[in-house]
Amino acid sequence: DIICAVNTQHNCTDSDSQCIGVTLHPTRQERTFTEHCTKQIAQHAETPHFLLNIYSIHNYEQIAKALPSLLRRAEPVIPDTAVLEVRKAAVKHMGA
Repeated sequence: DIICAVNTQHNCTDSDSQCIGVTLHPTRQERTFTEHCTKQIAQHAETPHFLLNIYSIHNYEQIAKALPSLLRRAEPVIPDTAVLEVRKAAVKHMGA
């Protein structure tokens, strides 16, 4: 069963420095590709190493329960009361 969604990021640091180089890609401006405005895209190497955002605001409790304590070394810097207030505000905003 799926419990929640998680956010993972490619771990360039632990991919043996194979993530080198950046390519420039044209962006669209009014549905047309333009060379005047480009965006940089990192060239990632294949690696099994990923970073897991364990301090996700929405799924922290589920993620923390699924991980061994060794992988949960640091505590979040936001006090529990603040998290509850943010959740209440988010729920109120979604209902508006």
